[in-house]
Amino acid sequence: MADASNVGDLLPEGGLAEVLQQRHGGLGSPMLVVRLAIAVTVSWLIALAVSQSALGIFAPITTLLVVQSSPWSTLGLSLQRILGTGIGVLAASLWVNLVGLTWWSFFIAVLAALLVARLIPWSVAGQIQIPIAVVFVLALGAGSMGQDLWRVLDVVIGGLIGLLAVYVYPPRPRPEAFERALEAYRDAIVTVLRRIGEESGGHASVLPQGVNHEYVPGSRALRLVAEDARQSLTKLAESARWNPRGRSVLPRLQSDARRLRRLGGMTVQIRGVSGAADLLFDRAEPSRLNAAEFRRVVASLVDLAGAALGEQGGRVAPRAPEVVQAMSDELAAAIRDSADSLVQEGRGPGGSLESVSALGRLDHVRRQLTVFALAGENGGGDGDEDTDDDVSPVRAGDEE
Repeated sequence: MADASNVGDLLPEGGLAEVLQQRHGGLGSPMLVVRLAIAVTVSWLIALAVSQSALGIFAPITTLLVVQSSPWSTLGLSLQRILGTGIGVLAASLWVNLVGLTWWSFFIAVLAALLVARLIPWSVAGQIQIPIAVVFVLALGAGSMGQDLWRVLDVVIGGLIGLLAVYVYPPRPRPEAFERALEAYRDAIVTVLRRIGEESGGHASVLPQGVNHEYVPGSRALRLVAEDARQSLTKLAESARWNPRGRSVLPRLQSDARRLRRLGGMTVQIRGVSGAADLLFDRAEPSRLNAAEFRRVVASLVDLAGAALGEQGGRVAPRAPEVVQAMSDELAAAIRDSADSLVQEGRGPGGSLESVSALGRLDHVRRQLTVFALAGENGGGDGDEDTDDDVSPVRAGDEE
């Protein structure tokens, strides 16, 4: 079980290993494109002024490849580019000056560069810098060691210019993007829950064995929405790191991660409800849990979700705590009554295990919603917020 107050695994640690895993995020906004064009031009002019390389193209190319929307990602790509190019250029220079340039020496150099690159725990963009640098050296032909060192220095110049281009008035981190992702996650959770209630027991005929209710694919797809929200949180954290304009964002990251973790815990239980309801209703063997009663409980849970998480289409923000608590207490009593009715009239609990399990998961979601609303963005751990989070697309589904 994961406690929502322990969210270190949802936020990037910021170590060297993570720096070297940074990937190119695209050209971004029009302002970033303008910033990039200026930086590449400056890098080219500086290379013309100071470089002693025969072709001063490594500096502007490097700047073009490393400038990103945040200082952190730009640093990561710069290090990958500088280290990869340095390794590739120096190794290729020694090799071509030792054995000369032939078809077999070219093949051996490229093959060795690829084999070495795949062993280094960098991103793909960082790994490919080594064979690219090797091909550049071999294609340009053998030169002196001094010329090859200047090629590496040109890459350093280009990387430093790229870093300066981002660190001089860096782009402001945008928490709004994470909030939109969190709202989309909340909306997807509530939509699946609502569909479970509306469709369970509503089919005119019995569903054949192996045929699922229509809400099951949507339940399984929640993992993808969760991963989008997690990636948005990671991007927000990285955009704030080493960013003078990100200081106001850093204090909120822990609370953002807690909110995401709590939604993940609800997702696990809702996917379990989806699987239980899919087996209970509209099947050849009738369920002891009355379908109409189940739909009423789920509808009340959807209402509670609107109060605890905010209405669909709006911000993820709870209503007044006393309102949420009153709704939660009323729903708890309804769930308890539904469970008690399963073992009345001399019927033992053995034949009602699946029904009790479904009600138990609904009650777990009720408690998680209540904790979300009452703890707010500053709450810590709580016994009722016991959450196996589902914020990974590779997590096994409970509804399979």
